[in-house]
Amino acid sequence: MNPVKRISFSFLAALTGAFLCLQHGAFASDAFFTTQEIQAQILRAIEDSAESIDVVVPEITSKEILLSLAKARQRGVHVRLVLGTDRPLLKGPLAGLSKREGFESKVLPRKELIHSNFAIFDCKIMVAGSYRWNKAPRKATRDYALFITDTRVLVKHQREFDALFHGGEVRAVPEGAVTAEPKPEKPVYTPPAAAPTIAAPGQKILTSNYGVVITEGNDGYIPMNFEEFNKIFGIASELSDEQKESLWNPCAGKRVKWNGKVSYIGWTLLNSWMMSVMHGDTSVEVRLNSANKPHFSAVKYGNTVTYTGKLDSRVTRVFPYKLEDGDVLDVKNTLPTPLTKEEISQNPDVEPVSQGPKRILIGDTFEDIDKIFGAKSTLTDAQKDAAWEKYKGKYVNWTGQIADKNINVAVGLRIGITNKERGDVELIAVTSKKAHFSKFEEGETVLYSGRLLTRHKDNSPYILDDGDITTLK
Repeated sequence: MNPVKRISFSFLAALTGAFLCLQHGAFASDAFFTTQEIQAQILRAIEDSAESIDVVVPEITSKEILLSLAKARQRGVHVRLVLGTDRPLLKGPLAGLSKREGFESKVLPRKELIHSNFAIFDCKIMVAGSYRWNKAPRKATRDYALFITDTRVLVKHQREFDALFHGGEVRAVPEGAVTAEPKPEKPVYTPPAAAPTIAAPGQKILTSNYGVVITEGNDGYIPMNFEEFNKIFGIASELSDEQKESLWNPCAGKRVKWNGKVSYIGWTLLNSWMMSVMHGDTSVEVRLNSANKPHFSAVKYGNTVTYTGKLDSRVTRVFPYKLEDGDVLDVKNTLPTPLTKEEISQNPDVEPVSQGPKRILIGDTFEDIDKIFGAKSTLTDAQKDAAWEKYKGKYVNWTGQIADKNINVAVGLRIGITNKERGDVELIAVTSKKAHFSKFEEGETVLYSGRLLTRHKDNSPYILDDGDITTLK
């Protein structure tokens, strides 16, 4: 009997509750020690990338990695490189690829050296360690690479990459490689009007420096709209990161009240209720307090809302502002009317649990889907194919029993899950989640999620990619 099943029910409940409350470490990290393993994992991470790849290395000579980066660039992935020397741009496999594929390649100033090797993929996973991205050595070597998905670590490395990429000096390199611009001097921030040296009546000063004064009113809010706040802490701010951090720290945990347009709202097991609000090109991610659900239950994608929350983290080039303990105070647009059961059954797209420009999580259960596409469905194959287009690419949360697990570097991590019949769902996940998935044993019933990729056919299961196992059920 599995040891997990022998622990007391109270301990399991507490363990499950703690797991659901975790924000960070939701996905597993892993370490590798041989050149072959590390390169295979890097190639897999490149292949899984859909938006961006940022790399900091002294040089790259591995043809396998360079070709994989070229393929990523061809499918629209934004590839940026920071190199320790311009030598790879003058001679070698990178020189031709950089010009042909449009890599954004920059070189550190001559007085600086790179001793670190790290890369960030889609701002979701990164690799760091001693492994040098070079062609296979003649002698066997023992390298080290750690794959990390922790958000705090990712943010720190993304800041370091941005500093390296946007700093430096102009270097004479071949056409097609973009050299680093001269590092600009940070101008002194000048507010539009003279900042007061004392707080207005009914307000107390939270922080005052660099010509900026931020106060808190008696109502517990920082009396700034988003535009005023973002002028200080946003990407276009004239303040340095150090100055922003100094001003931010006294504000962390304080409440703000802003107006913006909802680009996402939904419920997740790990983060409870989440809402994303757009202010022009800048996003604010709000973790909503479930106790306030009556206030935001009718909010939908596209509504303009007045919302509040406690400041948790400031915006970066990668991550949005984040607020905790959020609430919706007002909805400017007409509230959508509840959908009827008939409307939901006629069009599955109108019942999003969460909506956004890149991810839609639908509430259909496995049984709902299988009634349409399963073996007992009365639809023809042509009708099933037409109906599947409404579901393909959407995310689902289902419950099932782990039938088998298969870890293969070439195809990633594949898990067979039984919902009605053995292995009627195949869940595909990146191999970086290997340690996380190893916590779950065959025969255990779990709650899992993934993106619908292919439907059930005579000899093949439903296939879900971008998969994850959330918790024991």
